[in-house]
Amino acid sequence: MQPESPEPFVTTLPKRNTYLHPIGCRAVLKSIPFTTKDGIMNISNTANTWLSQFKIEVTSNANRVFGNGRQQLEATVSVSPRGNETITTEQLNSITLVTLGDDGVYRELTHELRVSRTRDTLFDYYAASGSAPLAHLELKGAVLRQRFYISSSRAGGSLDRVYARISKNADTHHVTDGGAFNSSIIIESLTPLRYEHEDFVVTREDTVSKYDTDIDIYYLSFKAPGRRIIKSIPYDPVWSSIDVWSTQASRRRKSRWPSAAQVSPSGGEQTPRHHSYYSDCYSRQTSVTGTDYRFYYIHYAIEMGTALTLRIKDSTITVNNKPGHMNFVRAKTYYGPFESPPNEYRQQSRWGLLDPYGNETRIELTQGDSGNTIAFKRYD
Repeated sequence: MQPESPEPFVTTLPKRNTYLHPIGCRAVLKSIPFTTKDGIMNISNTANTWLSQFKIEVTSNANRVFGNGRQQLEATVSVSPRGNETITTEQLNSITLVTLGDDGVYRELTHELRVSRTRDTLFDYYAASGSAPLAHLELKGAVLRQRFYISSSRAGGSLDRVYARISKNADTHHVTDGGAFNSSIIIESLTPLRYEHEDFVVTREDTVSKYDTDIDIYYLSFKAPGRRIIKSIPYDPVWSSIDVWSTQASRRRKSRWPSAAQVSPSGGEQTPRHHSYYSDCYSRQTSVTGTDYRFYYIHYAIEMGTALTLRIKDSTITVNNKPGHMNFVRAKTYYGPFESPPNEYRQQSRWGLLDPYGNETRIELTQGDSGNTIAFKRYD
């Protein structure tokens, strides 16, 4: 006598024909393409009547991820049809990731755990310099795979067990939690790294020394060898263009924050944003003929990105030419009686600096020696 088939394990899920939020500008992942009846989703443990393989595993270097909402880990779900069964594109695309709540309900990853089908290559996996990750298996035979990229904003020390779910049709859904297929991954969220002022170093390069123009380029970087800044995020007004000074241009922009530089990207990529945040007349001199001469300090902060060429009066400099460094520029300029000097202004210039794991340090730029030098301080 054949043993009776066990009754399928069934629980209910709220109707969730929703979208998972992406990280940054990555692709939006629709959760399930099937329409469920009356908000009821049946989770069945009879997947082995349709599938011969259904599992989830971590395929990046580790199951750890910093809880900063940026860094990701990679998880791969593998499925194979049984016998003469098939897996359609719609069924394959229905695969999503879920957690099991204390109330016995499976829920998709949202809020503090987010998922995308696209990797953000800006950030490294945890322990990316360690051993190679598990094999990124390609399609072989009837094995099909879907890759997911998970980020966390959970508190450090949080452990979350994640399962895979697949929909056979609008009424039948399977989870890798029991029955013939029992696999899950544990995501360990780490407290984001906090960097202090002493973890950074600022160097200054005397780039231009002329009678009417003196330009210093500052380079901000991590002090530790091998650690690098990969992105700078502006948090204050940023001007998308910097214009050459002329008397007419000055009059047209007298109500704006004018600048003394012209910027050109070195390549065809999007121009990084740049911020002229400080301009002050530090000296006025009158010659024996009664002519008034003015000397100014002007500070610029430049978003990290493609190399830029800046023209300040008759001098040209290049910034963003050292990977892992953020640039600031201090220009000391002289204006004679027939030139229109810049307006004087002082504005906050605050930035977020990201390390390769997506951990952020926020800084505010400061000045010293009446505008002759640039420095920074941390702010939270």
